[in-house]
Amino acid sequence: MFKINQDWLIKNKYKAISMAAGVGLLMLAFRKKGQNPFESTYRRVAQEIQQKVLKARYVISTELKLSNEDKTLILNSSIPQIHKFYESKRFTCLDVLLTFLEVALEKGFKMGYLNDVNLEDAIQKARQLDQELKNKDYKIDNMPLFGIPISVKDTFIVKGTYQAFGCGAYAQKRSEIDGIQGYLINKSGGIIFAKTNLPQFGFSYESWNYLYGRSIHPQDPSRTSGGSTGGEGGLIAVNGSPLGLGSDSGGSIRIPSHFCGLYGYKPSAKRLIMRGQAKGVPTWDGIRNIASCYGPMAKHFPNLVNMMQALTTNYEQAPINIKDINFVMKTFDEKECYNNDKKYKIGVLRKINLLLPCKVNQRALDIAVEKLRAQGHTVIEFDIDQSIYENVFQHVYDVMLGDGGMKGTYELYKGEPWITHFDNFKKATQSCPLWKKIYQKWLKLQDRKRELMIWKAGDHGLSYYENLQITTKLTASQIQMIQIWHDLQLDAVISPVTAGVAVKHNTAQHCFSGICYTFFWNMIDFSCGSVPITTVQEDEQYYNEESLFGAKDIEYKVLEETMKHSAGLPVGIQVISKPLEDEVCLNIMRQCGQ
Repeated sequence: MFKINQDWLIKNKYKAISMAAGVGLLMLAFRKKGQNPFESTYRRVAQEIQQKVLKARYVISTELKLSNEDKTLILNSSIPQIHKFYESKRFTCLDVLLTFLEVALEKGFKMGYLNDVNLEDAIQKARQLDQELKNKDYKIDNMPLFGIPISVKDTFIVKGTYQAFGCGAYAQKRSEIDGIQGYLINKSGGIIFAKTNLPQFGFSYESWNYLYGRSIHPQDPSRTSGGSTGGEGGLIAVNGSPLGLGSDSGGSIRIPSHFCGLYGYKPSAKRLIMRGQAKGVPTWDGIRNIASCYGPMAKHFPNLVNMMQALTTNYEQAPINIKDINFVMKTFDEKECYNNDKKYKIGVLRKINLLLPCKVNQRALDIAVEKLRAQGHTVIEFDIDQSIYENVFQHVYDVMLGDGGMKGTYELYKGEPWITHFDNFKKATQSCPLWKKIYQKWLKLQDRKRELMIWKAGDHGLSYYENLQITTKLTASQIQMIQIWHDLQLDAVISPVTAGVAVKHNTAQHCFSGICYTFFWNMIDFSCGSVPITTVQEDEQYYNEESLFGAKDIEYKVLEETMKHSAGLPVGIQVISKPLEDEVCLNIMRQCGQ
């Protein structure tokens, strides 16, 4: 046999050479496909961070001379308390900055929360504020963030930092300016000292990427701190920052806050200017069907109010190149956030049938109801036709997958491998048309309704007319919901934040319906926030609710696993108010959580 092959090779040497070359090129192509073109970028960024950390630790060791008791006092104080320390000259702005920075460096990188530290600018700002404090006549009342260290999500444009979205292609050039949020925070006396982690391009509620790594839960390393603002959630929870700024397109502030036991607030999209962040997709400015916004996260409620004051003040004085000429800033009335005389009528939304909440989420609602009634508010059950939630959530998938194959997402990645969280979406959009139809019929027969929603959305690209239809339907849903609230004379609604608690790593992609409780309100642009209420008890570590939306599919099984060994994990509730009624929402959040 060998002799025959050898003879053939001799007679057909040119064919053999061509075949060998073809096989070699094919192998090279497969090898190249498996490579990550940004490995060198990851190493470079890691080295840059390491140098900054060494400098920061040197500054802390030489300039932070506080006792452990004083440090603990600072770490557990709200903004009003820290301001009293400044007024009494007990601590300096540099003391407070370095105290939080010390914890951030100790825990932030190893737990996957920190992406970068803004060291030189932060120290310079702290020293400048300390000089101003030496003036006896200096007042900090009109500067709500005076001397407060602020951490911000990786997406925000901050001078001297990357806005990489956790993707190597965008960690090439540091920003030369501050975006509008950085400008407003600085004008209010805030000190931006850190950038925090997120999922690759913010497309998940678990925060991990190849550039900065994975964010773990502060209490359980087998679980996520949430997403997409998961780095903020974890960093604040471990006292690495007193106040953070995140963004929220479908729950990205509220979910990490719920998972980590924090307050987190998403205003109406039209309340704050939407410029100032890097764009998650090339067509971001054209997206009108998902009402994304940004907002504060903190352990202490007053910190949220102070950040909202900062973000709604000094806008008119901002440079024209970072403003939006079509945006008109509405005055924020912080006093209304502390109005105990105002009595509200509040509805309780206990479930969305897409994915029912677990037992502890229902108990958290009962605790909130008891608190609200004790303070003189009227609370009723809010039980309406479930089809409105299902229809709007189908539009979530339609908008996300509507370009007919996630073309915009492929364009963004520039050759970097996708994290596994997009596997379900990739299959739904990129399978052959015949297989899509067969698989949809099979899902329907299996009564797997949640998964079918994804495959229906990924079936084809939306035309311009179909996009207009979705916009029209979402507007109608918003009007319908406002009319329902008007008829019931409701000021707000409370609901679960998600169907469960902090999920385990690599399961978020299999339980997308779990965030229907948050994403729904983005789609119709209501104001909403997360409030820490309780923790999971020993007898609540299970999920055996009867699913009212199809068979017990993989999403159901994820929640079963999530609730196992979950005792002690934080549980929050969500407070929702009508568009632009942010002070109402915040006031009710305060009274639920106090």
